[in-house]
Amino acid sequence: MSFKNLIYLNPNINRKEVITVVGAGGKTSFINYVAQLYRNERRVLLTTTTKIFVPHDGSYEKIMMLDKIDRDDLLNIDFEVGITVCGKFINKDKKIVGLDFEDFKLLEDKFDLILIEGDGSKRKKLKGWNDNEPVVYEKTTKTIGILDITSNKMKINEENIHRLDKFIETIGYKHNKYKKLNKEVDIQDLAKIVLSKDGLFKNSVGEKVLFINKVENKNLEDTAKELIKIIRTKDSSIKFYYGSVKQNYNKQYI
Repeated sequence: MSFKNLIYLNPNINRKEVITVVGAGGKTSFINYVAQLYRNERRVLLTTTTKIFVPHDGSYEKIMMLDKIDRDDLLNIDFEVGITVCGKFINKDKKIVGLDFEDFKLLEDKFDLILIEGDGSKRKKLKGWNDNEPVVYEKTTKTIGILDITSNKMKINEENIHRLDKFIETIGYKHNKYKKLNKEVDIQDLAKIVLSKDGLFKNSVGEKVLFINKVENKNLEDTAKELIKIIRTKDSSIKFYYGSVKQNYNKQYI
């Protein structure tokens, strides 16, 4: 595969899928990208169980906040092919506040594809998780974990990692966090983030898929493959993809 002429490979997304995307390093871009792929052929719901910024104008057909709609009126809406962005309301920070599980039960039969951002990361490349996150809807068919491969060799500090203390605990340094602080993230740390019971797939439902993002040259591809091999020896249930949302490219690792 030449990185000078990247080829897009269509992900295996069936009708009536409910996909929750978790992690850090490209969740929003990934969700928006998948939504655009199916915009002209499916009724797509784009939403969150946490908070997201309002997508750019022109990237969706309809935006709908449930605080403006009566429940009975909602039940009678027939959605057309295209992207519907939905949340409870837009807060003072101009973020969409996400749906709860009861809201999904009212909406799920009205769409062919539901895309949910189930995690927040403050736009940082890595994160640790509080007890109540990620928030994954119970009828999710695929939990897709996003991992930014360029976080390898990044400094372990507050600037780079959301919920730094939780991250350090997850990679096994609960009682000796200063041993890791300001050291570099290594490939074993990334594997632990994926494999830990308190890590990337902590609350996963349905099929587990790891997408390693920002693989944009041969060296990063080699690092991604090395990481996949480490993870696979511990958990053979995960499906692996790597590529670049920015460059419209992904490849399944078999």
